[in-house]
Amino acid sequence: MESNKMNRREAIRAMVLAGAGLAAGSSLIPAPLRAAGVMPQNWKFTEPAKGDQVIHRTWQSLGGESISLLGMGCMRFPRKAGSARRAPLDQEAINAMIDYALEHGINYFDTAPAYGDSERATGEALSRHNRKDYLLATKMSNFSSADLETCKNMFATSLKNLRTSYFDYFLLHSIGSVEDFNRRYIDNGLLPWLQEQKKKGVIRHLGFSFHGSNAALKALLDMPYDWEFVQIQMNYVDWKNMPLEDSHEPCDSETLYKMLEAKNIPVVIMEPIRGGALANVSTGLQKKLAERFPRLSPAGVALTFASTPKAVMCTLSGMSNMQQLMENVYTFSHFKPCSEADNEYLMEMARLYNANPHIPCTACRYCMPCPRGVDIPGVFAVYNGSSDALMLPDPSDRKDKDFKEKKKEFLKRYATLAKDTDASACVMCNACLPKCPQRIRIPEQMRMIHKLVKELK
Repeated sequence: MESNKMNRREAIRAMVLAGAGLAAGSSLIPAPLRAAGVMPQNWKFTEPAKGDQVIHRTWQSLGGESISLLGMGCMRFPRKAGSARRAPLDQEAINAMIDYALEHGINYFDTAPAYGDSERATGEALSRHNRKDYLLATKMSNFSSADLETCKNMFATSLKNLRTSYFDYFLLHSIGSVEDFNRRYIDNGLLPWLQEQKKKGVIRHLGFSFHGSNAALKALLDMPYDWEFVQIQMNYVDWKNMPLEDSHEPCDSETLYKMLEAKNIPVVIMEPIRGGALANVSTGLQKKLAERFPRLSPAGVALTFASTPKAVMCTLSGMSNMQQLMENVYTFSHFKPCSEADNEYLMEMARLYNANPHIPCTACRYCMPCPRGVDIPGVFAVYNGSSDALMLPDPSDRKDKDFKEKKKEFLKRYATLAKDTDASACVMCNACLPKCPQRIRIPEQMRMIHKLVKELK
């Protein structure tokens, strides 16, 4: 058995060092993201030692449960066939990643029905291990229908796909407002039914994931429900201001977090790297981060910031290949919390980051598929990637000494989008608007990007 483990480990190491399926041009990284430059290109890679274990925190409010501070987000699993958007998931690669995660102490795995085939793939990989060795989190993704029977069927399907008789952590998925909460969970009688499942032991801990304003979270927490945990978006860029494009209500990670901490509610962190954007910050920001955090890649810095606050139960990272997983294992097995001075430094980095135009897309793909075939996350990735690299041209400032270089680079990136999937294909049908948890005015942004491209051409 020991020989087999060593062989598997050596094979993984060989893949990483050879760049087979793991480098920036890897078949395990989605092609649209590779082309747009969203995935990190120059991570400082340090392989974890065999015995390295990610840090755990113990939660008395959850029955003394020991939970890995790094959790595996199962939304961005690797795909076969060059990672085409609709290619099947690569089960063999997923199995290897989950085996490695468990071997190094990661015990929290987060998925959802809305993540395509993720539940089935996660269940297949984890069912090869002792059920007591891992914690399963999934969600009620009742976006298209809040009918009670439909929701019950979704719940049963999740149990089947995940090959389990119970969920350790179950979330009401992506609550944005009190009205949204009432429509999807109260008016249809679903929350009382879920509470019954908790009494039966089918759900061990019940909480919700949140995408809304500060006021909306306060209103939800003031309701007479005993939430055991809550999942929020948190990273150093969103700490002081989190844009909600269809709302003028204030929203920031700091306020959301502090409300939960004040009520002693454990916090699960999503989007700590902002959908990969904070792993691929501009060259200038990379240098500044390296000056302060020489041990860490930009992704490691973002994960460390998000995981430092004491009420954080688990920080999710949607790892899509083995090198990302190994990088994160190294970060969390040698975890050093941010100091107050570190946090102040990162607030300055956030100011510099926000000085460039940025569309707050996290590539969650909830908006997809587009009825007209627009690759919405891919288009935004091109725009954001160019902005983050300080290569976004301004047609009104053609005297800029770097304008020609920026124009050439931006149009080169834009040309990587597949035929008929760029912003020009958007007809502003608005089908994507209710699906976006970041509340981006997607059609308006598509019109802006299309106008930019026309002016540059």
